Amino acid sequence: MADVKGQFMRTPWSKPQISSQPAGNTTLVNLRTYFQVEWAARGFEPGEIDSSVLRGIPVQIRPKLVGFTYVLGDGSTVGPTTSTGGVYPDGDVTHVYRATGEYPVRVQTTFGADFSLDGSTWDEIPATVTVPGPATTVTVREAKGVLVNR
Repeated sequence: MADVKGQFMRTPWSKPQISSQPAGNTTLVNLRTYFQVEWAARGFEPGEIDSSVLRGIPVQIRPKLVGFTYVLGDGSTVGPTTSTGGVYPDGDVTHVYRATGEYPVRVQTTFGADFSLDGSTWDEIPATVTVPGPATTVTVREAKGVLVNR
């Protein structure tokens, strides 16, 4: 099992990127901002199978999602959750920024996995790994209404 756990830890994981709405990674103070996870093309994501050979025995590792933690750059987090978020109006991962600024936003993904030795049944690996995704800068601006006499 130690060799299987070691191979699990060496899996080249997919590192999901986080996107936000309003589009363009720019939002306003006191406006609900929606977040969504998008899987990177490189690396293994849940359900994909990483095949290798350990001590001459074919082993397959099938990652599964344990959860996401959204790190929102202002000290706030959402999660852990299995939600990939979404866009307005149905997205369920949202945040309201209270101050202007540039915030590094990212998602940390915790993976578990099942394994199969030489095509046998799938068994759970008793371990998890948390992979930080790359940061996306969300710019928060302030809008002020102005009345004009015409």
